[in-house]
Amino acid sequence: MHFSATGQFLNSFNFGWDLTPAIYQHDGTYSVVIKNNHYGDVGSYCNVEAFCPSDRTGSNPASPEEYFVTQLSPSLTVEWSFKNTNTLSCSRAADGSVSCVSDHPFGFEWCVNAAVVDRNGVVYANSEDGNLFAILQGGTLKQKIFQQLALGAAYTPASIGADGRIYTQNAGHLFVVAQ
Repeated sequence: MHFSATGQFLNSFNFGWDLTPAIYQHDGTYSVVIKNNHYGDVGSYCNVEAFCPSDRTGSNPASPEEYFVTQLSPSLTVEWSFKNTNTLSCSRAADGSVSCVSDHPFGFEWCVNAAVVDRNGVVYANSEDGNLFAILQGGTLKQKIFQQLALGAAYTPASIGADGRIYTQNAGHLFVVAQ
């Protein structure tokens, strides 16, 4: 929710579940980057049907199961959203080979404690599909890197070091990504 300095309600953003923001400072202002998960088959988050419908599935057009990273302006209007559409659960074998099965028809949730934004505005975020995503300003995919394993509810943060390297974790392994 957005309030004035005197406490007046100004605006809100109707996000999914598990809001964990990152801040992107740019051009004398800022943007708020959030994971914006809309889960299916879990019922209502707030138990008030008017605000949190119990039918949070693809059959409910007001609240379909979808998973986004969303960037908001300071007034909480959407600047862009990136939807995870990957349906493949993959795992990496000891020999480096990757095997996959399509078992997530609505994609995977963003499992980040927090995303990280580099000085160029590229957003880095982990997904439960085992990928580290690099998302450009405007909400387009720059790159994704499969790490180790599609793993439910990993809730791992991405971090950026002073050297510009991205540090992330998946299935108990630390990954360091450099340009």
